[in-house]
Amino acid sequence: MFETVILNIIPELLQDEFETLLNFVSSEKRERIKQFHFFRDARNCLLGDILTRVEISRSSGLRIEQLRFTTNVYGKPLLIDIPYIHFNISHAGHYIACAITDEPVGIDIELIKPIEQKIVERFFTPDEAVYINGHEHRFYEVWTKKESRIKWEGKGLQRSLPSFSVFDQSERKKLMYHEVFHNDEAICHVCSTKQRPPTIRKMETIEFIQSII
Repeated sequence: MFETVILNIIPELLQDEFETLLNFVSSEKRERIKQFHFFRDARNCLLGDILTRVEISRSSGLRIEQLRFTTNVYGKPLLIDIPYIHFNISHAGHYIACAITDEPVGIDIELIKPIEQKIVERFFTPDEAVYINGHEHRFYEVWTKKESRIKWEGKGLQRSLPSFSVFDQSERKKLMYHEVFHNDEAICHVCSTKQRPPTIRKMETIEFIQSII
């Protein structure tokens, strides 16, 4: 089992759809969602939570009500009592990405924007900086690989971006970076020890909502 889902939030959620979807999450999650200042952040948190639950249930055969979540000491979400299922989620703009597999996994999606050289110098190793060489797409290729690597390890800020290179051959013997989404707006990579790439499914808002309501 190694699956990824890319949800493209087009069209935008209507307010009544947003309120209906709130009923699918816990009361604690609802309160957290309501604390967001910007609707986009609340929307992404809500859809990310529901997408994760639906996809874990679909992939594992478990009922959604059986799924209980916690976090490790570094804040990475985990399933309680189901150690054989691992997942990770990321969102950027109107995209949400979810990865599910049977071993640790990390996923990161980013919008492609103009880059600043000082960011390259601060967060990337010399060999990564040479590869990027001012190219926006290469910058976000490396960035999403690095972020997915950190999320795969599950230690959060304990591992800094400049502390490793995605081109390190010793790491590449055990880790794979799979590109699962890439267009003019965004790019997404998954980090895993699995050699074969994951299956990839893409959905838009209407299809997703119809599948759960």
